[in-house]
Amino acid sequence: MLKNKKIAIIFSIFAMLLWGSAIPTIKTTYLELGVGAGDTGQKILIAGIRFFMAGLITLIYFMIFDRSFKDFKKLDWKFVLILGFIQTSVQYLFYYIGLSNTFGVKSSIIQAANSFIVVIFSSLLLPEDKINSKMIMALIIGTIGIIITNTGKAFGGESMKISGEGFIIVSTSINALCTVLVRKYGKGLNGFLLTGVQFLVGSTVLIIVGSMASQTSLHFTMKACILLLYAAFISATAFSIWTIVLQTHSANEFGIYKLFVPLFGSILSVLILGESFTTRLAIGMILVLSASLILNLNKRRV
Repeated sequence: MLKNKKIAIIFSIFAMLLWGSAIPTIKTTYLELGVGAGDTGQKILIAGIRFFMAGLITLIYFMIFDRSFKDFKKLDWKFVLILGFIQTSVQYLFYYIGLSNTFGVKSSIIQAANSFIVVIFSSLLLPEDKINSKMIMALIIGTIGIIITNTGKAFGGESMKISGEGFIIVSTSINALCTVLVRKYGKGLNGFLLTGVQFLVGSTVLIIVGSMASQTSLHFTMKACILLLYAAFISATAFSIWTIVLQTHSANEFGIYKLFVPLFGSILSVLILGESFTTRLAIGMILVLSASLILNLNKRRV
């Protein structure tokens, strides 16, 4: 069905909507579970539970859509273990802590920087990827957008916090690094298996660390369970859709739809979390999205 370009576009935008809804979902989960501002262990534990379930769901998708048991033998288990630790354990440790200490709108805009951080790591780790003048222009514009977003007194006198916006930037950079590592070392590996297994590996580390560091026990309500299940569904389903789309359509052509993630994330943060959208944030978003658009158009021409 996704071989049809129009249907693929609709499903791609749906995947971006899912990814954009992650921020308000996580913040609502914190509120429902009564996670204290200083209880880092509980935040890590929640991340571990989410991605353990996401790993199981992704493997279920593998069994349904792409059941090829010979692919288990092809897995580079050393790479999977390293990827699971870096991409799931370390990245989401920073992400879940950072998200609890900043606003969802700001997080969405910062995450949009992923596309041009990937360019930096690609030029360092992939010899065939060279930086040209348009990429440099995009990096400058995007960096200015991030600076504008995180300076000034846009939110009640609060400026950028290392444990908030700083951790989101670190998380986004780690994600960009892992994107390049998968391109370099993950060629030929089954995407469903690679993601599902690394989710399980990385989430196990998060669960252990979170359990040991938690100051109090989590008391799950029905609403909290539904939120966690939906968060796991987001990771597994959005990835699965995106993988299938990229298997049948050009990555350069469809990469532009990634621009919908920060847009959906910001809109949903305003609607669900009641956050404000200031002029400074609007300018920052325009600059960051413009930088991403320049990069995507440049990729298409190449």
